[in-house]
Amino acid sequence: MASEFELINLFKDIGSKYHLKNGIVVPSGDDCAVLESKKSIVTSVDSSIEGVHFPKDINPGKMAYRSIAVALSDIAAMGCKPLGFSLSISNLTDEIDWYKDFANGVKEISDEYEISLIGGDFVKGPLNINVIVFGEPYQNKVLKRNGAKVGDIICISKPVGSAKKGLEELKAGIKDSENIRNYLQPKPKFDLGKAIVEKATSCIDTSDGLLADLKHILEQSNVGADIYLDTIPFTSSIRDLNAGEVSVLYKHFSAMTSIACSNYQFGVICEDDIGFYSESSSLLHH
Repeated sequence: MASEFELINLFKDIGSKYHLKNGIVVPSGDDCAVLESKKSIVTSVDSSIEGVHFPKDINPGKMAYRSIAVALSDIAAMGCKPLGFSLSISNLTDEIDWYKDFANGVKEISDEYEISLIGGDFVKGPLNINVIVFGEPYQNKVLKRNGAKVGDIICISKPVGSAKKGLEELKAGIKDSENIRNYLQPKPKFDLGKAIVEKATSCIDTSDGLLADLKHILEQSNVGADIYLDTIPFTSSIRDLNAGEVSVLYKHFSAMTSIACSNYQFGVICEDDIGFYSESSSLLHH
């Protein structure tokens, strides 16, 4: 049975070696952490609930990594770099081994992206992981959802549906595959965000699904889109349009560049409405 003191000791030093580079002037241990930056601070919060966002009985370390990575993906989609994060864990178990495994996953992603754990909380209740992430722009610009312009090329950073397929494989008893790794340990696209931040017009994380998140950009930018279904890199089928994924959907300037060409282009911004096209039928829906 774990005491609160034991739990605090498990987590208190995670990412502490990155405090100086990330501007953490007061880390965890006080009532609040303090971040110092000459730039704007960007922040986002994400919740992961057992039975909703991840299945029961998955490894606590993988659960920790996935929960933090999903939250960090919002920072990447803004074209920003991560600085730190805080955690709130609700859990019915008080077994110390569960928290040791969870802490190992937290440390893994902290070291991978050199970010600081700057606060947290433990409460008794159904398994629920809340993550607050903090970041800053690489220069001054951040990528938002409302900048898409007519003529922009629509790109996605990776095939869609892999995480959905990975979850299906886990439930089928498969222990490991590329899809399962994409589900359990998704990789926020920080390098891509940095590369496109001065060239892209808008951007969004596609954790709610490609189609749903594309609509967010179109609505906030007051534009439409022509979508070419045959060019979308589906993992399984067209149903992957609605599959959540840690990837980046962005609208590039209409001028072609090597960055646009290195990702998957599947549409063009137009004045209004959404049209879906395929080779077999030129216009499926408008």
